[in-house]
Amino acid sequence: MVLQITEDNRQTATALFTADGFDELVPPPAFDYRTYELNPDEAEDKLALLIKGMTEVADKTGRFVYQLPDGRIIDTCTYHRWEWPQAIGMNGLFDYYQLRSSQNPSDPSAQHTLALMKEWYHQRVEEGIPAKNINSMAVMYSVACLLDLDQQRGKGSLLDEEWRERFEGWVDEWAEWIMNELPRTPQGGFQHVTFRLANEGQLWDDTLMMTVIPLTKIGLLLNRPHYIEEAGTSGTHSSDAPWARGNCWITLAIPMFLELTGLSPSDPVHRMLVSTLRRQVDALLPLRDAASGLWHTLLDDPTSYVETSGSSGFVGGILMAIRLVISGLKACLAQVTPTGQVGNVSKGTPAGKDRKFYKGIPRMGMVYGNSLLIVALVQWMRLTKGESK
Repeated sequence: MVLQITEDNRQTATALFTADGFDELVPPPAFDYRTYELNPDEAEDKLALLIKGMTEVADKTGRFVYQLPDGRIIDTCTYHRWEWPQAIGMNGLFDYYQLRSSQNPSDPSAQHTLALMKEWYHQRVEEGIPAKNINSMAVMYSVACLLDLDQQRGKGSLLDEEWRERFEGWVDEWAEWIMNELPRTPQGGFQHVTFRLANEGQLWDDTLMMTVIPLTKIGLLLNRPHYIEEAGTSGTHSSDAPWARGNCWITLAIPMFLELTGLSPSDPVHRMLVSTLRRQVDALLPLRDAASGLWHTLLDDPTSYVETSGSSGFVGGILMAIRLVISGLKACLAQVTPTGQVGNVSKGTPAGKDRKFYKGIPRMGMVYGNSLLIVALVQWMRLTKGESK
């Protein structure tokens, strides 16, 4: 089943972002996060389960697979597609591969993870590369990371010549498109263009993760980083809705950016970003739901549902920044089902016009739900191993 989305079919498009008539994935917590003891062996078991579950995520109803007027089939739920949810999945796999292979390049788990990534890229090439936009750009982060690691360990250690050349062509082409062809806001910011909407004049938190982080990684890889200075301007909120997952991209992107760039603590940009992250975390902590250990999908609205992917992003970003929000990680792990699916994950969505919109977004198995929890769990593993960087 594939839904047909036409330019004037607003009703069908709206149905993509409502839980009405949909059997949501909302299992009860598998355990009480406040008494659960997480250890390295349990973490490895959970990671294996999460990775398996992520590769099996699919929209079995067909409700969220749809065709655009130009014929493109869009599926932001299933693992085997090129879009931002799957790109975040590749980020999680790379994090785990890098961790395991740094200890032993021949480690079976590392080799299995690398093979999964290569298989995913191969399938995407066979299908055809999608149109460029803010979200499809997100794939380039894992591509650049693999290229960088292949160079560090010796060319050919990860990628054969064909794939290295393909990846090098991709990162150069997509970075040039972002810098020279992507529409900009009046102040020069990256307009959040997606496969469906131009979002004219809009700046999204998501852009930090989907485009700015990949572009930063590519710039460093190619030794030509781009720093964009934007004139100060006032802005407006689309719906005055402090949405959890939108905010989590900031929590993740700031420490990622700082780690990628290696900015000195005395650098004004470093000081500004660290101050922003501290203020955000200080504001987040009292908003966490004590009963579930998660954050609500509308952070300041306890009547909105608790949501796992945004919560995983917060935990992953905080753990990345300080390499102890352990109770938060346990709470997210309590949402993992026996089949490796992550419960209480809201479906991907555009900006809503009001707060009610976000409270109605359906919860279902999504690739980024697994991936964000993988990122958080890998950061915990690095922390417990005493890694400082």
